[in-house]
Amino acid sequence: MMRSNPPRRPAASPAPSPGRSAAQRQREIATLLMRLDAMLKQSAELAQTARERVSVGGLGRYRRFSRRVRDFFALAALTQERLDAAPEEMEDLIDPMTTALERLHARMVVQFVEGSAGFFSSFARVKALPIGTHEMCGVELRGVLEIRKFLDDPLYEGERGQALRAETDRIAALIRRVMDRIPPLPDFGDEPSIGPRGTLNSPLKGPNAHMPPGRGVARPAPPRPVGMPPAAPPAPNPSTEVRSLSLDQFEDDEDE
Repeated sequence: MMRSNPPRRPAASPAPSPGRSAAQRQREIATLLMRLDAMLKQSAELAQTARERVSVGGLGRYRRFSRRVRDFFALAALTQERLDAAPEEMEDLIDPMTTALERLHARMVVQFVEGSAGFFSSFARVKALPIGTHEMCGVELRGVLEIRKFLDDPLYEGERGQALRAETDRIAALIRRVMDRIPPLPDFGDEPSIGPRGTLNSPLKGPNAHMPPGRGVARPAPPRPVGMPPAAPPAPNPSTEVRSLSLDQFEDDEDE
C-alpha cells in the first residue's frame, strides 16, 4: 500500500503558537493521536449499539455513530495540520506519527463502511419508517458520499480499496432506496426549499395556500385614482340589517 498524507476534510484551525517548544508540540500531537484512538473505539461501540435494535430508534443511534465518525475526521485533519507545521527538531518523529495517523484514518474508514453496511442492510427492510426518515437519510447519504471521496486516494489502492468502494456505493444505494419509500416532510416555510436529493419543495405557507374556498387571504385593493370621489357605501340588505332596540319598543308591542 502506498503511503501518502491521509485524505481529510478542510478544517479551519488556528496555527500553533510560534513560542511553543518542540517537546510541547510533540506532546500535543501525541495527545491528539491518543484522542483519535479513543474516538475509534467509541465509534465501534456506537456502531454495535445501532445494529442491535435497528427497527426501534435505530436511525437515531446510527446518527450518533456517524457524528462521532465526522468528529474523528475533523480531528484527524487538525492532527495532520499540526504535523505539517512541526519544527525541524521533530524530524525523526514526524514519519512515525504520520504513519500512526494514516493507520487510524484507514481503520476508521473501514469501520465506517462496515458499520454503515451492517446497519442499512437491516434498516432497508424495516416496514414502518418513522416520520422524518427521508430528511435524516439525506443527511447520512451526504456523509457516505463524503467518505467515498477518501477511497479514491492512493492510500486505498488494491483489492481491499476496490471492495470498500463497491461497498460504499452499495450503502448509498440502500439509503436512496429507503428515501424512495417515504415522502419528504411538508415545507412549512414561506419560500421554496431544496430537499436532501436536490428536489424543489413547494412551501405550504403563503397567500391562500391550502385554505378552504372562501377562506383565502384577501388581496389589497388597488389604489384609487387621484380626483375620483369615494364610492358610495352599499345599501343595507333589509333581511340582514341589525336594528338597535329599546325597552320602550317592547312596551309598545305589549300595549298592542
